[in-house]
Amino acid sequence: MKKILLLPLVFTALFASAQTRPLEGKVVSATDQHAVSKASITIKNGKSFIADDSGRFRIEVPSGAFSLTVSSIGFASQDVAVNTADNNITIQLIETDKNLNEVVVVGYSDKKKGELTSSVAVVDAGKLKDVTTNDVGSMLQGKVAGLQVVNSSGVPGANAEIRLRGVSSINASQSPLYVVDGIIGGNFDPNDVESITVLKDAAATAMYGSQANAGVIVVTTKRAKTNKTAFEFKATTGFRTPDFGKLDMMNGEQLYNYQKEFYRDYIPTDTGNSYKIDLLKFYAERPRELQGQDHNWMTTIFNPAFMQNYYFSISGRTDKNDYYLGASYYNEDGTFKNTKFQRVNLRASSTLHFNPKISLTNTINISGITGTSYDYNDIYYAFLNLPWDNPYDSAGKPVYVDGNSSFKWWSRDKVNPLHTIDHSDHPYKGFDVNYDLNFNYQITNWLAFSSTNRIGASYSKSTNYYSGDVAGQYHGTGYLDESSILSYSGISNDLLKFNFKFGDHQLSGLAGVAFEGGKTETIGASGRGLPFNLRVLNVVSSNLSVNGYYDQSALISYISQVNYSYKNKYFLTGSYRVDGSTAFQKNNRYGSFPAISAGWLISNEDFLKDNHVIDLLKIRGGYGVTGTQDIGASRYLGLYSLTSQYNNESAATPSQLPSPNLTWESKYQTNIGVDIDFFKRISLSVDVYKNQTKNLLLQVSQPLSVGFETRWENSGEIENKGLEIALSTINIRNKNFSWTTDFNISFNTNTLQKLPANFVKTGSWAISQTYRNGGNLYEFYMPVWKGVDPQTGAPLWEKITKDADGNVTAKETTSSYAEATLQEVGSALPKYQGGFTNTFTYKNFSLSANLYFLYGNKVYSNDLRFVMNDGNEPYYNQIVLPSGYSIWTKPGDIATNPSPQNAANSTETSTRYLQNGSYLSIRNISLGYNLPQSLATRLGLQNIAVTVTADNVYTFTKFLGQDPQTTIQSDIYTTPGVSDFKYPNNHQYLLNINIKF
Repeated sequence: MKKILLLPLVFTALFASAQTRPLEGKVVSATDQHAVSKASITIKNGKSFIADDSGRFRIEVPSGAFSLTVSSIGFASQDVAVNTADNNITIQLIETDKNLNEVVVVGYSDKKKGELTSSVAVVDAGKLKDVTTNDVGSMLQGKVAGLQVVNSSGVPGANAEIRLRGVSSINASQSPLYVVDGIIGGNFDPNDVESITVLKDAAATAMYGSQANAGVIVVTTKRAKTNKTAFEFKATTGFRTPDFGKLDMMNGEQLYNYQKEFYRDYIPTDTGNSYKIDLLKFYAERPRELQGQDHNWMTTIFNPAFMQNYYFSISGRTDKNDYYLGASYYNEDGTFKNTKFQRVNLRASSTLHFNPKISLTNTINISGITGTSYDYNDIYYAFLNLPWDNPYDSAGKPVYVDGNSSFKWWSRDKVNPLHTIDHSDHPYKGFDVNYDLNFNYQITNWLAFSSTNRIGASYSKSTNYYSGDVAGQYHGTGYLDESSILSYSGISNDLLKFNFKFGDHQLSGLAGVAFEGGKTETIGASGRGLPFNLRVLNVVSSNLSVNGYYDQSALISYISQVNYSYKNKYFLTGSYRVDGSTAFQKNNRYGSFPAISAGWLISNEDFLKDNHVIDLLKIRGGYGVTGTQDIGASRYLGLYSLTSQYNNESAATPSQLPSPNLTWESKYQTNIGVDIDFFKRISLSVDVYKNQTKNLLLQVSQPLSVGFETRWENSGEIENKGLEIALSTINIRNKNFSWTTDFNISFNTNTLQKLPANFVKTGSWAISQTYRNGGNLYEFYMPVWKGVDPQTGAPLWEKITKDADGNVTAKETTSSYAEATLQEVGSALPKYQGGFTNTFTYKNFSLSANLYFLYGNKVYSNDLRFVMNDGNEPYYNQIVLPSGYSIWTKPGDIATNPSPQNAANSTETSTRYLQNGSYLSIRNISLGYNLPQSLATRLGLQNIAVTVTADNVYTFTKFLGQDPQTTIQSDIYTTPGVSDFKYPNNHQYLLNINIKF
């Protein structure tokens, strides 16, 4: 009886299944056949479905003939007839607005530009390739509004310093988080980059929680673009020359004449001065033949350097597999003697499509580096050694010099840096391996599972070696220092993603968990006493020192996001992330980072559809929270040091006070923006933001009775407010000629709030910066220079007198440095910055010029206290005084520089050497030629392009010193905004050949 009852149910099921059938397909752009991600597919009078990120879909459809309606932002909606025999179809959509349908990678998911509710900037590979470097950060300079990029050093292989929307922390790292192919961290080569997305506001970055406090840079690497095998080869070669800025050092004759000023008949306390130069005494102490001795230390130690970069890739795509293989070699010789950097990188990626629902991507990136660094003192001597000294002997070899040398060596420090360079070595090497495994499973038409995973390991070793032949502290013994660092890490993001449509409504989002952990092991040793100049640690015989360090961290995160849109006009996004970190004790281990944003695509409204002026008009706004823990591990613990001894055994001494209440430093961000395109030629984006960082992680001063000067606490706030404008225009476009312009500018103000007390940080050379409520970060704090006393030639500073209430009652000048008043005199942070790029094409020729500008920051040119020192150090070389500068010689002179006979304390820290750091730099000029397509085809090639480029062409600035691009990093070795005999940046001139076949 039961079997009889089941029969109708079985027949019903069979009948129902006979009414439907599976249909597979792909949605592509009719223009370039690229996949249209997340297209909406609706069966007429039936269900709606969403294609995946690669445009693929597999749905159940009626068994007979029917029609589909397919639509996507930036494309015209299209009705597609499906016949009974159709099992696999390709649907081509016609673009209506390419700007809207561009896919933007925004972290754990992709969105079309028209769907964005947050502040992001996309820079594709075409706009990155004008500058050739090993560092993507340098390539971004001047191309993203709000992104400050500083090339603070020309050391081979050096990375640029990057700050997004100002500086929002005092102690935590302010470098943006890098995300490579959807996974935090990772390694890559600039040649493998397809595009860069800069996530600016919390609506975009809060998905990364505690790691996104300084913004996020998302790197998308290259993938196969066509269904046939494609090859690309690129060769770049050229040379570099050092950029010394405005430090024009004196030659032998100039220095000789300058030093006559030291011999004027002027004693400040006497009344019978003649102010004439005592030539007899001068010639006795400075023989006349010196003016003919002219050795240029700069051109001896710095020289033009060779640079080369080679890249080769293979890519292709089939129905079952997408693959990419890229290999690159980068070789950069340093302009400073015996410095260099080399990098080899191999990247391989393969995506297997087991079926329309399941895909697996394997990616491996292997890189190795090797190079040679330098000793800072050698650069110091290159600038300061006198041109009267010849560094070579009669055989042309660097001569050894020390304080006991029998011959005359005029330079103050009895060191020949060429000899030191030849008898020392500073090599380093390392490798990095990353393996990514990404699994995607389309569970249903609207639900998918994604697991992205990466394991990585890196090793680096650096050595500092001095033979016993060098002058100075290592003479006779030699010195060897070696340090090795081994790091390994893992990360896994496991997410459920949904995306479905019901009528005019579309809902998508994700939820999941992320795990991240890593370990770092450091070991090193150093010592002296190297027999026969051997370079191995096991022969060290004295001053042996061994050190080691071990660090381990872990982070668990819970991630969720929901996106809602209505009629492709109204968009709403909310996200919520919870991070748990081992950097804090258990009660404060978890931090919450929510965000919400909305957008209104006004140009999709009916009242604007038929207008011929506005192509795109969108308003968006968002609010969210990010945080940071990046101050080092175990700051909340009471720590003991075991480096001392007691009774011949290890002794423990307190080294850090416990801070059990220490918790997350959090940044609360608000952003409002508008995007508008009109006349199909002009695109404008404007963003206004306010970022407030609370619970700063600070080392707060403690009472003397505690026994420690400071303790880690959460205290104080930093507020950044700003405006960003990005403008792109097509000025001329016809058959043979085009001219386009990209311009961006950003303004930012920075304010400190709710600090427990004012405090002053003093770096090297007593250069101080003050931190107070209502003040700016990196505000220089020093006496104000008031010039030279016309009657005495003495230096003058400003002295301020205040009453008991702190009100200023008098301002006067003083020649006593001890009486000068410390004052706030300007910040190292700029008031505004931006970039300007013009691109011209004529037939097969192209010309582009990129400029970068920065305004309103102060830079302390510490070089000047040495090279414009008023005779305080007569055996240092000096700069040729620029136009407008003069030395006081007699009463009544209006001079900029004090008399060498009356210059006490003139080189002490003051605004005398505090310079305007504003500049306009011609960042890059590029001239290219594409061979005619007909000729390339006859050669069996797809394309051949030849380009000549010039980087760091010229800098317009009033800054007196080296390149005004100065570090904005704060640590124990550097002070933000202080320039101090850095390794100079370089002018670069290159030839590029790019072949595709």
